[in-house]
Amino acid sequence: MFKRLSFLFSFALTAVFAAQAQEVHPPCGVDHEGAQLITERLLENKAALEAGLITERSTTYVPVKFHLVGQANGAGRISPSRVLDQLCALNEDFAPADIQFYIKDGFNEIFNNAVFENHSNTQNTIMEFEKDNNAINVFIPANANTGGGGIGTTLGYYSPFKDWLVIRKNDIGTSEITTTHEFGHFFSLPHPFNGWDFEPWDVATHGSTVMQTTAPDNFTPVELVNGSNCGSAGDFICDTPPNYNFGFGWNNCSFTTVVKDRNGEDIDPEERLFMSYFLNCPRGEYFFSNDQISLMQADLQSSQRSYIRSNHTPVLDEITEVPVLSAPINNEIVESFNAVNISWEDTPGAQAYVLQISRLPTFSASLMVYDEVVFGNSKVINSLLENTNYFWRVRPFSAYRTCTEFSEAEAFTTGSTVSARDIELLDIFTVAPNPVSGQADIQVSLKANQAFEAILSIHNLAGQEVAQLGEVQVQQGSSQFEIPAQQLAPGVYLVGLTSNAGRQFKRLVVTE
Repeated sequence: MFKRLSFLFSFALTAVFAAQAQEVHPPCGVDHEGAQLITERLLENKAALEAGLITERSTTYVPVKFHLVGQANGAGRISPSRVLDQLCALNEDFAPADIQFYIKDGFNEIFNNAVFENHSNTQNTIMEFEKDNNAINVFIPANANTGGGGIGTTLGYYSPFKDWLVIRKNDIGTSEITTTHEFGHFFSLPHPFNGWDFEPWDVATHGSTVMQTTAPDNFTPVELVNGSNCGSAGDFICDTPPNYNFGFGWNNCSFTTVVKDRNGEDIDPEERLFMSYFLNCPRGEYFFSNDQISLMQADLQSSQRSYIRSNHTPVLDEITEVPVLSAPINNEIVESFNAVNISWEDTPGAQAYVLQISRLPTFSASLMVYDEVVFGNSKVINSLLENTNYFWRVRPFSAYRTCTEFSEAEAFTTGSTVSARDIELLDIFTVAPNPVSGQADIQVSLKANQAFEAILSIHNLAGQEVAQLGEVQVQQGSSQFEIPAQQLAPGVYLVGLTSNAGRQFKRLVVTE
């Protein structure tokens, strides 16, 4: 009977603010057809449990592909550190279910304005191309809007058709339950207020005693307090009490309004369920019920989830130390600014690190100048300003161990010298005449032990490019190139040669 039941299944977690009641907001990202598919999956999972088809469980490690979305110019992308925090919280939340998650093959970065600002228009193109077919996919753009009208601001949703999650970047982190809530939907869990998703209980509409037998979606039977229809009404789960979406708009964790079901019994919802809309409970008190856990395990073991059961166990070594920073030493004034070598000691158990460099020790997003994942224990940074103070810190992690801490921050100040890694293929690099009159040409002579392509350019002492000859072909043996000096004002310059093998500069003085 229940497989023929078609009803609206809401998968979007929505923000709760009183002012939003009069606004138009995006709805959840699933329609009636998708809801029916999820309903069938939920009921199949229940049937498998009742038939004893689910074996005794052990910890299962599930791969997750996080897609960090930013603007085309590189701005706006969420910090990798916040995603580490989110995975840490996610694993703590799912530990009672013996489900643990790990990062599959690093983070995927997508720098595209359309995906970042209006992802729903790219679901059949860019997002589909970026999807990993052997992992749970989590896209993190600026917002999770899906278009249309609805209640609340969509914080995240699970799409049963695309089988991926979209979480807006502001709701990624340890203090939010959005991602855990949507992972519950991924594993076939409905809201405990199923059927009331887009029309929360209101005394003026539904009365203090709710007499209707069908929820506002016009499909789902209304669940009773006495449990007589718990397996065929509401969320179909018997250890989650009736809830007519009392949490939407409620500003604390204790629902005190007296509402009765049609039998005249007081309804006492469980506010602390991850799948509820009570968003103001203490973070550590949220939980999945025992029946919800069993249904998620059944879903994980179903044929539809075989693609995430890889039987792979990630490296489980714990990371108990923070990195020891090596260079620059604290408060050092480094000589150069365009190629500052940052290094730290290897941390036991770490597979990668998040390196952050900021203008202030608060490491606020607006003043962060570098915030990237680094494989290895050093990085040459070439995007810094001269004669400027910076703060830096490092956080270790592995694909599974992300509950880690940053090192203490240290500071350094850049100098004004342009630095470069010498090109090892070059035996000779000369500039003549030097000094050179502004009316003459500059002769660049090279001798290389192997042919390579390079860019020949001229820079001022601040590192800014003031002239460029363009791409040159350096031959094995001797090569010569001319750069006109007529447009260079008298002064001191750097003649640069840039290739995949490195950069090298020669000092040049131009006279009148």
